[in-house]
Amino acid sequence: MRKIYFNDLSNYTKEVFANLCEDGVTPEENYEGFKRLTYELNHNPNEIFDEEGNRISKRDAESAVRKFVFAIMGLNEHSSKRDRNRAMKKHGMELFEVMEEEIDIKVETGFKESEFFNEYVEQRNLARGDSQEFWTNDKVILSVTKISGDAHDFTLQRLGSGESYTVTTSVYGIAVGADIDMYLAGRYDWAKLTDQCAAAFVRKVQNDIYAEMMNAGKKLPAQFRGTGAISKDTKDKIDQLLEDVSMANDGAQVVIMGTRTALQQFSNLIDINWISDDQKKDMATMGRLGYYGPYTLLELPQRFALNDTTKKLLDPKKLFFMPQVEDKFIKFVDVGETEIYEVNEIGARMDDTMKYEVQRSMGVGCQLGRYFGTWEIA
Repeated sequence: MRKIYFNDLSNYTKEVFANLCEDGVTPEENYEGFKRLTYELNHNPNEIFDEEGNRISKRDAESAVRKFVFAIMGLNEHSSKRDRNRAMKKHGMELFEVMEEEIDIKVETGFKESEFFNEYVEQRNLARGDSQEFWTNDKVILSVTKISGDAHDFTLQRLGSGESYTVTTSVYGIAVGADIDMYLAGRYDWAKLTDQCAAAFVRKVQNDIYAEMMNAGKKLPAQFRGTGAISKDTKDKIDQLLEDVSMANDGAQVVIMGTRTALQQFSNLIDINWISDDQKKDMATMGRLGYYGPYTLLELPQRFALNDTTKKLLDPKKLFFMPQVEDKFIKFVDVGETEIYEVNEIGARMDDTMKYEVQRSMGVGCQLGRYFGTWEIA
């Protein structure tokens, strides 16, 4: 993650922080105080303290941040939409200078809030000096799949033991013009503005990872792909597949993953007369079991496709039987630096709100060096 220091700012922005200095405070200290407030508003809004160690309210902190932003933009609380658009044309890049670092932090931490991401995704951040190169081990048995941008072009390679490869990265862009205008109009607070930008990236990457999983399962040998209803008639086949996945991974524990709709089917395999108190609690709180025998059930959050509520990103009839091994099979490369640009193409704006894109270079790939299992619910 790139750290933005006072000397990295434009001369105009430095002058703004200098003009807002109180007695005995340097422009650098003023800027660091602003950055501290924005960080606390995003990450610890109920425990904010001023320079003297006195607790201040979230409202006071928001007011202080907005004071700096309005000074940068040359606006006030009475500014009209036309005033805001003109200010963005004139000083938008200066506003982005003080936004980009906070979005970097939120993107990086947002990925780690996903249980699946922590367990099965190996992350490389180039801004932190990580290498973009991955190495295979002696148990690579399938292929490497790559996703680049929105096209979802799956390019396959067969790799031998000890070979290396890189995950292709491309620029992801998220439109944020309306969000910025809502903040300047006083309808968003600072945390919500940066949340909107960062959350869009996190959703985009997680969606690509799930698309990669769906594609990867199609390349498994028939032994590791099952189909049928989740019922007592198929219980033996399900148990055999789970056992095969564990044996193929040196006896590793196996986790069953799927959407809530898919995981709810496992209640068909449990005799209600023998259900434990813990299982009753799981059914009451989650609407499904938390375990099937020794196997943990891990819910993958379902999502609609962007702007299309008729299409779901995850197949609600597909289950994954994933081994818990050290070699994480999803590879994610994050260039690690957020940048914001004005969109100037003819026809890019359909209304009178200026359009901007938060851009970040990232890539997702899948190294199938271990067997896992899939089950299609008939």
